[in-house]
Amino acid sequence: MRSGASAGKPTGHRVRRVWGVTLIELVVVITITGIIAVMLGSLIVRPIQGYQATLRRAELVDAAEMALRRTARDIRQALPNSVRIRDSLGNTNSVTCNAAGVTCAIEILNTMDGARYREGPGNIGHNHGPTPFRLRINAADTDGFNIVGTFQNISVPFDSAMQTPPSRLAIYNQGAIPAVTCNGSGADAYSDAGCGAGSSVVITNPAVVAFTISDDGGGDEHQILPVGGSFRFRWASPNQRVFIVDTPVTYICSAGAGGNITRYSNYAITATQPTNPAVAPLSGGSSALLTTPVTRCAFSYSPGTNQRAGLVTLDITISDASGEQVRLLHQVHVDNSP
Repeated sequence: MRSGASAGKPTGHRVRRVWGVTLIELVVVITITGIIAVMLGSLIVRPIQGYQATLRRAELVDAAEMALRRTARDIRQALPNSVRIRDSLGNTNSVTCNAAGVTCAIEILNTMDGARYREGPGNIGHNHGPTPFRLRINAADTDGFNIVGTFQNISVPFDSAMQTPPSRLAIYNQGAIPAVTCNGSGADAYSDAGCGAGSSVVITNPAVVAFTISDDGGGDEHQILPVGGSFRFRWASPNQRVFIVDTPVTYICSAGAGGNITRYSNYAITATQPTNPAVAPLSGGSSALLTTPVTRCAFSYSPGTNQRAGLVTLDITISDASGEQVRLLHQVHVDNSP
């Protein structure tokens, strides 16, 4: 039978072999892949960490630099010999704050503008010979005086009483605290700021006498006239310099946890330099936070002489939550020629 004859023959189907990996091969591949991943990870992570550290330092530098530049700008605009440095412990001129509860302060009297006052006659533009054009020193001056030329930073007509705070005039501030304020022998604007009517001073008191500034009629000089009183400046300036002062400005540095640098302005002028922002006069003024957190600050001041500029040194250290720190030092020359 055909069926019987074909029973022992192959059916024609091929046997397929299945190829795979062993457990040992799989473990080797996983191990090698892990080693490569770790190596690649370290190559990628380190540059990222470096970039993040650089970014943090750049942000800290920007914050510190902004605070230093703002402080330096105010110091350059200070009334000659009005820079004062003091800490809350009573140290002056060279102070360092690196512990909680101690504050370091820089104070200045900010000038809006300055010029040379007329003390003699002149014929530029028109005749400036008459007495009303000239300033009388240490005597009641009721008719005002001219400056040589015009102010550059203010617009006329100008009314000191309309400013906030009211403006003052200052001549020959030496920062020398007198034994007796008002009519004394010293020349300190801070001590004279509250003197009464008729007092001989180096800075006017807006509560006693205001002033206006306008063209003198010739178009070439500005004239300053007293309102509600008279001028009586104690000393003549060797360079005939007169300044318009608007507000005291203080920078307070508190170091330690949450330490910061804050700017205060528009507060009352006092003979003793304030260092506590929580009490008057600083508490009654305006404030603006400049930078934080500050871990250390050091301020020093060398007054110099009339022939040599003073020097203020600002040294601050700030940090962030990661512990990154930067320290910046800035020096500012101060023109103390009154």
